[in-house]
Amino acid sequence: MPGPAVLTPSWPGPRPGWQFLVLAEIENFLVLRRHLGRPRADLLILDVSARLAALLPDARTVVAGRHLVEVAFESDARLSLDITLKIIEAAFETPFDIDGEPHRLHISLGAAAVAGHADDVRLVEEAERALADARIERVAAVRDVARATASIDHVALARDLAQAIENEELFLQYQPKVHVRRQEVTSVEALVRWQHPTRGLVLPGDFIPMAEESRDIVALTLWTIRRAIIDQKVLAARGHDLRVFINIAGGLLADPNFVREVCAIVLESGARLGFEITETSVIRDPDSAIANLKVFADIGEHLEV
Repeated sequence: MPGPAVLTPSWPGPRPGWQFLVLAEIENFLVLRRHLGRPRADLLILDVSARLAALLPDARTVVAGRHLVEVAFESDARLSLDITLKIIEAAFETPFDIDGEPHRLHISLGAAAVAGHADDVRLVEEAERALADARIERVAAVRDVARATASIDHVALARDLAQAIENEELFLQYQPKVHVRRQEVTSVEALVRWQHPTRGLVLPGDFIPMAEESRDIVALTLWTIRRAIIDQKVLAARGHDLRVFINIAGGLLADPNFVREVCAIVLESGARLGFEITETSVIRDPDSAIANLKVFADIGEHLEV
């Protein structure tokens, strides 16, 4: 398979009112690769690109990696992006036939929009940040280039993040999980937010990856767990006895100190939590990951990969 395409959308001639770039990433690619084998899995992205190109003939659809497709298009209406995202999501509701076997692909969608002219590199950067948001939020994410911060000082932001917990700048919002057949909310997912004192609301795609690189992710995740336990008690007092799910970043699952501290917090509180783990975190260090997943399961916590 040829190497990844360079993410540089290009629009010849005069530009219309809006330019859009959508990044579609196959979430369960690594699982499929283990099942199908690497050669066939690497060709899977071509099937995805072909399906999207057929559904969106006016867009430029390009393979941008082994599990990533970019869709660039232009329109005079901002609403066109919402319509396109729905078309892409609907495209993945139908399984892909791979060597006679139907396989469902799960995707994350991140998009960038700009009215008028924007540097192509900037459009790509915002689409990538939106994709990072989508991985965290589990819904399609859109970033408007004009509204995005012109230049994010990541060094300063990393320094500020270290103080954000102590300064109570972080807070949680909760996304309900609905049991379809029973038509009731059975659990919630905790989503961390950062209200920066001068920058305003900082999106997860801007600070979660940075926290993972700086190891602030340990303190951030432990804070999230403690805060979620407090909020869970408040919900229970109001008659909502719900399990709370929390995202665990890839590198943490192999950290024995982190696992021990989480277990101590959970056992002391008696909280009913669940942990959402990315499949890449298991693949990085499978022996440690599987052992620690068993530790979490043994103390009664639910796991979702």
